[in-house]
Amino acid sequence: MSAQQPDLRPAIRKLVARTNLSDKEVSLALDAILSGSIPDAAISAFLVAFAMKGETAEELGSVLCSLQNHATKITPNVQGPLIDTCGTGGDSIRSFNISTAAAIVASAAGAKVAKHGNRSVSGLSGSADFFEYVGLDLNAPPAKVQSCIESTRIGFMFAPLFHPSMKHVAAARKAIGIRTVFNMVGPLSNPCTNISGQVIGVFEPTLLDVFAQVCQGRINEAMIVHAHDGFDELSNTCENDVLWVSGDRQTKRIRLHPRAVGMKVAKPEQLVVNSKEESIRSTLQSIYGKASKEKQDIVVLNAAAALVVSKIAHDFKDGVEIAGDAIKSGKAQDKLLQMIKYCGDIEKLKEAEKKFL
Repeated sequence: MSAQQPDLRPAIRKLVARTNLSDKEVSLALDAILSGSIPDAAISAFLVAFAMKGETAEELGSVLCSLQNHATKITPNVQGPLIDTCGTGGDSIRSFNISTAAAIVASAAGAKVAKHGNRSVSGLSGSADFFEYVGLDLNAPPAKVQSCIESTRIGFMFAPLFHPSMKHVAAARKAIGIRTVFNMVGPLSNPCTNISGQVIGVFEPTLLDVFAQVCQGRINEAMIVHAHDGFDELSNTCENDVLWVSGDRQTKRIRLHPRAVGMKVAKPEQLVVNSKEESIRSTLQSIYGKASKEKQDIVVLNAAAALVVSKIAHDFKDGVEIAGDAIKSGKAQDKLLQMIKYCGDIEKLKEAEKKFL
């Protein structure tokens, strides 16, 4: 490594020794990585060592700051809360695009949603895969996406477009093939400067407190959720743990069972899909109110959380009722149509409707 290049070796040595990095050490390392001045081999070593040590909330916060500093940002002009729904992935459960469908349903019920996402990493189909299939232009300019949010109450920010610096870590991430710190901060790195609420699903219970610490002071309302059967979102199959962070200090712990909101308990296998096409079908059907009862319920449950964070619903039970009405009335279907009309190809949506509905 030349003298002119930043050197990751001191940070890697600390991580290998299971020593936490300071805020300055993380910032220097991440800024060098995201600026493209670090070789892939060094990035790979850094990411593996970081994952093996285990990332602290403080370190995640520092990584997030660096990532946001390199992002392309927008500031939609909206009144009231602007929210996102996103999970970490990594739960190894082949579910459909639940948080994507929930975002559309929540928007149809009155929430303002700036959905941030990518193609699938751990599952069959990511939010970007679904939106692309039904006709959304993933590469719409940021100004167009901002205008879409302002005009339709929902827009989708394709992560590679808004985080171009991530191209510098793509080869290293692919080569090592494990979850890295970027999988952790991805759901937290929404490019909107005025995001005020989030529903964040995590794939293991130990991350609930870690994510709550990262969110404190950074976002007004955050619900970090994990289902006992492993889903990285609220599930209608079992009890769910919820950490609800409000402002800098208040953290409320909730144990939520589907029966508490009037839902029947589903079986995990009733929510599983086996192909990308099946995932897209289930996602579209749940938005149109034509999915199985079990798949419909899990979307409604997650939309309810988004409505609580948006201050539209008083509690989960109220949110379930409002979200269910948005689907039954056809408002969710209309919302997807509005979104594609504004920022995509309506003919592709019509083709998907013919194929899957």
